Amino acid sequence: MYKTFYQCQSRLRDIKSIDYFLARQICKSLNKEQDHLFFHSIMATSEALRNGHTCLKLDEEAQSDIETVFWQNLDENQEGYHFPILDEWHEYLSNLSLSPEDKQPLVYENNRLYLRRYWQFENELGAAIHTLLNKSTFQFEARDIEQKMEQARQVIERLFPHEVKIDSGITDELDWQKIAVANALLRQFTIIAGGPGTGKTFTVTKILAALQSLSDNTLKIAMVAPTGKAAQRLNESIQKAKSVLQKNKLTSIETLNSIPDTASTLHRLLGVIHGSHSFRFNETRKLPFDLILVDEISMIDLPLMTRLMRAIDEHCQIIMLGDADQLPSVAAGSILADLAPKQIPGYTIDSSKKISELTGCHIPVLDSKKNTLNLDHLTVLQKSHRFDGGGEIGQLARQVIGGNANESWILLKQGKEQIERVADYSFNQWIEQMVDDYYVPLFENKNLSDIQSLKNMFEQLNQFRFLAATRLGEQGVYSLNEIIEQYLRIKGLITSRNEYYPGRPIMVTENHYNVGLYNGDTGFLWLNEQGKLQAVFPDNESIRWLSLGRLPKVETVYAMTIHKTQGSEFSHVGLVLPEKDSLILSRELLYTGITRASQKLSVWSDKSVWNIGVRRKVQRYSGLGWKVFNQYTKNN
Repeated sequence: MYKTFYQCQSRLRDIKSIDYFLARQICKSLNKEQDHLFFHSIMATSEALRNGHTCLKLDEEAQSDIETVFWQNLDENQEGYHFPILDEWHEYLSNLSLSPEDKQPLVYENNRLYLRRYWQFENELGAAIHTLLNKSTFQFEARDIEQKMEQARQVIERLFPHEVKIDSGITDELDWQKIAVANALLRQFTIIAGGPGTGKTFTVTKILAALQSLSDNTLKIAMVAPTGKAAQRLNESIQKAKSVLQKNKLTSIETLNSIPDTASTLHRLLGVIHGSHSFRFNETRKLPFDLILVDEISMIDLPLMTRLMRAIDEHCQIIMLGDADQLPSVAAGSILADLAPKQIPGYTIDSSKKISELTGCHIPVLDSKKNTLNLDHLTVLQKSHRFDGGGEIGQLARQVIGGNANESWILLKQGKEQIERVADYSFNQWIEQMVDDYYVPLFENKNLSDIQSLKNMFEQLNQFRFLAATRLGEQGVYSLNEIIEQYLRIKGLITSRNEYYPGRPIMVTENHYNVGLYNGDTGFLWLNEQGKLQAVFPDNESIRWLSLGRLPKVETVYAMTIHKTQGSEFSHVGLVLPEKDSLILSRELLYTGITRASQKLSVWSDKSVWNIGVRRKVQRYSGLGWKVFNQYTKNN
């Protein structure tokens, strides 16, 4: 066994200290300090957690008939550590008393090895969701069901007044937005999934209007998102959707007024306790809402989602929105992918009949022989209104998420209107051209503190953004921001030698509840009426000024990582990939970057790097889907 971390590090490549010391601590507590397989199994589990998995999935790390080299030795002439074949590894762990009932720091269950803390998160969340899946919002006495269904049908008819009844059963002809509204009225837990522009927020606004109409506008509703930026985008989308409903007189003013205009972050909703992982609202103090709408659930990690579910009252309805093709959360877990696995659209016979009764549409019935999972809680919106069938951005996004490397590269090179590949030799010239077109105008504002001028600056900033795959390297965020600032200095637009200068776009990188700023919020440094440099942020229909002394941690945001853009949209995106392969590259990363652009996409990438990214798929291992759809189903 390794006596020190440095000895371990000298023998095995890419070992991290946190993995080594955790394994040593657990082995010592269980008197297994000389058990090599146990020690390396713990290190592998810890590494899996750091990589976003909630567990170490044995059948992915070991094959049935060969050993698996998990870590290579620094000396390429020597072998690294080998895990045994799957059957032997499984038998070894099964004999260690690591079942959930054994109260050990590790849990071995269903060929998955967990740190107990994450097994508890997953088990608790799985049980909570399973309970919700078996609940209906129409919990009336038998004599009331027909009356309530008729009321719901009339509400839906008003929200979709000009819909054509479809009898063919062809799924791409169906109005999945209408189906989503009907389905959400029938159950306590609903997920609405779909790509950019499929109308998830517009659909959920109609759901909220329908539920309020059926409840005499008395429901207490909360709307939340993982980040401040995503919450802001949700605000804007809900307000826009309400305006459309009002303009077309699809529901009453009273109902629209009962739908909230503002969303908050999850942390703010739950109530942060400084210096603690706990929240003010929890399993003993429930959130005071009848309905909670959660947007961008692909960004939410396992511990945070579990803590949210702890704080939800048993009668509260949950509606979740997200795009399962986007990047999963930065931390451990892949909630949306686990709860919304891809399969042929359809519902069980009972749900299909009820949705058909509410919509007048012929709803596809799930083929139980081909699809074993009951996904009645899920509606996937099929049609993108932002990226129609002929749009180049939409076509490229579909090719990329489908893993079609060659086809997507050809499409990128042949792009004419919406997409373009930037030539290799003109990287710096391209950056300077984009800066001239989009960032130089930020410095030309003469009305230093005029509210409308500042609003125009924010609109200008959202016209374009450089998106990078990495932070480090010549094509990383730090390098791009330095290149841009140096160019602006040469043009005489930045005169200060330090990072504090008028016109600097900034993004908050940590939540600061005392000042009401959250990770992902964007603003400027600007001069107020007295000529003092302050930070300025959008505040609904107004502008908010903040002294630099009260400003939380921020970073320059001419360029930002693709990870940071989830929940954002820009008219034009400049997508920059590294010159060489990086493990962060994946089709989900590229898809997320591509779909941030609404009108124009420019890509700087080498063909080989592009192909690697498109062919690599993000895989997150967990047991949440098994717990929700298999384990609890069998137990009930």
